[in-house]
Amino acid sequence: MGCYSNLCDQGERLQELLEMVPRGPSEPISRSTRQTQRRLRGPEIDELVTGYQAGATVYDLAGQFGVHRNTGSASLKRQGVGLRQQPLSPTQIADATQFYRDGLSLLKVGERLGCGAECVRQALKKAGVEIRPRNGWEG
Repeated sequence: MGCYSNLCDQGERLQELLEMVPRGPSEPISRSTRQTQRRLRGPEIDELVTGYQAGATVYDLAGQFGVHRNTGSASLKRQGVGLRQQPLSPTQIADATQFYRDGLSLLKVGERLGCGAECVRQALKKAGVEIRPRNGWEG
């Protein structure tokens, strides 16, 4: 039996371990919700391509299929569809200018117009609108 039979100090070790455990109920750990990834299947991709070629925007199609616009764009690229760069119309530029002057960010203006912030920035800059420095950046 040798050294394994000497159990006299195990009670003390057990007591030390029990004292290490926190007393009372513990607070639940709050975790942010995880984003669910949605993948487009064959028929959906075909419908996405058809919709895009019919003139729908990637933003519209992404909303229709419940995916991020980058997922929609990537699916189109994998299918060999060239993405079009549609400049803003004069009406959209006027709206973008007003939204931007009202204090909306480039991103928020783009969301209202169905395009990206960079598209809005380029259109406003080309129209002679002074672009504000980004928050936290020195202008």
